Amino acid sequence: MDIRCINIRSMKTIAVFGGTGGIGSKLIPLLEKKYNVISIGSKDVDITYFYEVHNFFNVNDVDIVLNLSGKKYDVFLNKITAEDYQPIVNMLDVNIMGNINILAACLPKMVEKKYGRIIAISSVFAEMNVPKNTIYSASKAFVDRFMSAANRENIKYGITCNSIQLGYWEEGMGQRIDDKYKKAALDKIGLKRWGKIEELYNTIDYLIENEYICGTNLKIDGGL
Repeated sequence: MDIRCINIRSMKTIAVFGGTGGIGSKLIPLLEKKYNVISIGSKDVDITYFYEVHNFFNVNDVDIVLNLSGKKYDVFLNKITAEDYQPIVNMLDVNIMGNINILAACLPKMVEKKYGRIIAISSVFAEMNVPKNTIYSASKAFVDRFMSAANRENIKYGITCNSIQLGYWEEGMGQRIDDKYKKAALDKIGLKRWGKIEELYNTIDYLIENEYICGTNLKIDGGL
């Protein structure tokens, strides 16, 4: 008898949207030590398309959903032009409609099973007033409130919904800022260092394992 096969079947399955990105690609190997992982990039499933997301959940039995997907576009409100319109819409499609589509698609099966864990990645910018980031910040604030309200609807089915506000990390969007701004950002962090992928993994695993933590937004920013 293949003991490894038994262990794989007993492991919970986690679908990681944005699994091919900077943070996702580093996080996947850690998750694979404990979970059956389905890593999904934008080329696999476009979360802005309702039917693509539903098709994914129709053919996959998933216990846990982690949405790392996100898009950022910076513009001053008083300088928005017609050329900015589509990039703004694209960002809102991913950050807002993407989360709506994922929950709408994954919840029916989770309700049937009376179990589910849904975690969406937000940003500390959701609570910060930073010039040029107004629309992005608002889209991330939506994620926090959306997950809290979704939890209220679904906790009675054994499904928890939480969000994680990320600060600046070794990987991902935080490393795309200009070098001249990196030092300023680092100086604002209490621990004076970037977040480590292992710390994000520990937070995600903590939310999965602890049912009583639900409808919550956890901020992990090193004391920003």
